[in-house]
Amino acid sequence: MTANGRVIVSLLGCCVLGVATQAADVSKSKKTTEGHSTTKQSSRLYTPPDPSATGGLRGRVPASSEKLVDAFAIPSGELMRVYKAKLSADGHAFEFPNLPTAKYDLLLVGPNAFYEGLCLDRAASTLTPNDLRSITAILNKSEPFYELKKIHRCEGHTGAAGNAHCVLQEVRARPITFQDATVHAEYQVRAIKLVLFEDVGPNWQLVTTREIIRQEVVIAHEHPGLLPHVYCPGQLSGLRVVDSVKDLGVVELPKIK
Repeated sequence: MTANGRVIVSLLGCCVLGVATQAADVSKSKKTTEGHSTTKQSSRLYTPPDPSATGGLRGRVPASSEKLVDAFAIPSGELMRVYKAKLSADGHAFEFPNLPTAKYDLLLVGPNAFYEGLCLDRAASTLTPNDLRSITAILNKSEPFYELKKIHRCEGHTGAAGNAHCVLQEVRARPITFQDATVHAEYQVRAIKLVLFEDVGPNWQLVTTREIIRQEVVIAHEHPGLLPHVYCPGQLSGLRVVDSVKDLGVVELPKIK
């Protein structure tokens, strides 16, 4: 099974209230001969392409770079709509066919890092250090399945009726119990999510989570723990699609130090 084939992706539809995810499905799985569990995912994972739309996006990463594990396109300012790319056999090219007219931001996932240019808020963020501390504290108490959590970016507006969107990564590093009661320490489970908070007066409240990708990681030969994150607003943001396929050419991704 290829690295791409080992990626386990789980979406909670276009909008998932609260912080519940299907991560616990892993604990109900059986081990396969390839070293991964047989976790089953919903057949309705992402926003479906529009057959009537003639626009789209395509691009590729350099042959010298590591191949992509997955790629996603999200309309700017509409963070609950996520389109999944078709990847080439070698993992270096991606294509999003039949996209409705809009501006799109991309999130690209490699085996050792992920890259995104998501527009979290159309205006400049006014969140204060106190806002960010409160949001972080709430996230750290949510979803106990994952013990490692990192907010990579968080933008929004402070004050009455304020809101904030965050790029969140979570990892389950503790052993996982399968359906047959066997305990496995050779796996980790990693999720990349978008999270919406609202200021409800005395404090912030987690309103919506949107899981973009969930991966089952075999520690022996895959990157364990949190993936490094790179924000690429110039290359991966505001890509306008109208009625034809926009060719992005070679997308040069920054090297991870």
